[in-house]
Amino acid sequence: MIVFLTLCYAALLMLLVKSGIIKLNLFWKLSPLLWMITLFIGLFIPMQWGAPQGSANVYQYIVEIVPNVTGQVIEVPVDPLKPVREGDVLFRIDSTPYQAQVDQFRAKLADARQSADQLRAAADAAAASLSSTRQSVELAKTDQVAALAALRAAKAALKETQGQRDRAQSIVQDLEKQVSIAQVEFDRIQTLVATDAVSESEKDRTEIQLASLGSQLNTARIDVQVADDAISRAQANVDAAEAKQNFADLRLRQLTTSDIPRAQAQAREAELAATSMLGEEHALVAAARAQLEKAEFDLDQTAVRAPADGFVVGVTLRPGQRVASFPTRSWMTFVCSEQTIVGVGIPQYAMRYVKVGQPAELTLKLYPGKIFTAEVERVMDITPGGQLQASGTVAAAPMANQPQFPFAVRLKLNADQGIDATSLPGGAVGSAAIYTEKTRAAHVIRRVMIRMEAWMNYVIPW
Repeated sequence: MIVFLTLCYAALLMLLVKSGIIKLNLFWKLSPLLWMITLFIGLFIPMQWGAPQGSANVYQYIVEIVPNVTGQVIEVPVDPLKPVREGDVLFRIDSTPYQAQVDQFRAKLADARQSADQLRAAADAAAASLSSTRQSVELAKTDQVAALAALRAAKAALKETQGQRDRAQSIVQDLEKQVSIAQVEFDRIQTLVATDAVSESEKDRTEIQLASLGSQLNTARIDVQVADDAISRAQANVDAAEAKQNFADLRLRQLTTSDIPRAQAQAREAELAATSMLGEEHALVAAARAQLEKAEFDLDQTAVRAPADGFVVGVTLRPGQRVASFPTRSWMTFVCSEQTIVGVGIPQYAMRYVKVGQPAELTLKLYPGKIFTAEVERVMDITPGGQLQASGTVAAAPMANQPQFPFAVRLKLNADQGIDATSLPGGAVGSAAIYTEKTRAAHVIRRVMIRMEAWMNYVIPW
């Protein structure tokens, strides 16, 4: 461009000299060189950062199609380079094993719901058992009180019977003494009767008295035997009451130290099992539902669908091929046509004034002679030389001769030029210029230069 403007200046100077307007002297002879230096310093150098220009490229997102499930391909309904909509089937995997898993987990979900109901019933039964055991404790306490009262009554009856027996034994002892005295008296009187010292009637009276005392003694001895029998029965009652009290104590101790804690633990365990909830569902049901949802997801993933609007570059996949969900191995290459990115590489020395929202112009080899207007959408503030990757080696220090990668600037094509940015094919190359707020006088030169390049695309298409 400098040479072109210098030639224009030289032609104008020659015209002025021939017309006699100016005289050709040393100054005018050297003026083309001065003109070239002035253009270079005053216009073309500032133009590098006032209206920077760089190589442009059109990018499209590529999705490597990897299925989420493994299986044998049974259908490939998509054609290469044919547009498809988001959600259209790219290929299908045999769904038989995944349908079987869905059926299995549906049955497992029903079983989990039944198990949850059974756990609830078991918890209610354990709670009822605990309540029954507590009632048994109360009954055992009542039995213990009754057994203690019966024991006390039996001991009181035994004590009273023993008193009666002691009294009867005392009477027997008294009567035995009286009988002994009466016998002695009867023997004396009987001796005296032989000597006629005592009358026969006195003897009869003494004999009757002795017989009466003997009868009373026999009656008293019978009373002692009856009392002994009553004591035996009372002692048996006491022993039975003590055994009943011991059994009541043992039963109450067993209930309070063993049965109640065991029933409480069983009720607590059953209640925890029945109330093990995840949200509003029992944990067993939630786990079975999660497994069913995973199986249903796998079943749905047997139909591999387009992730967006676009097309498949090449279709080499055929029915019968077994595919696997390995991220290192893709089976189709899908081009997303929903979004196309236009990027331009600006040298680092020219990036100082580039900002978002500035106007830009773009020319592509694919469209010779055409200029697309755009604006700066985003500035990528990093280059490949500025990234630090995690590794086991020490990062290299900067070197004097290290490459200076250009910064990427993303452009947004204006919508009023009869072309949709998404229709631009990925990989289309060209050149773009960005017009900053600096050195506006150089913008005209840059606009001329980029238009010249657009028309030169007809001549030099490579």
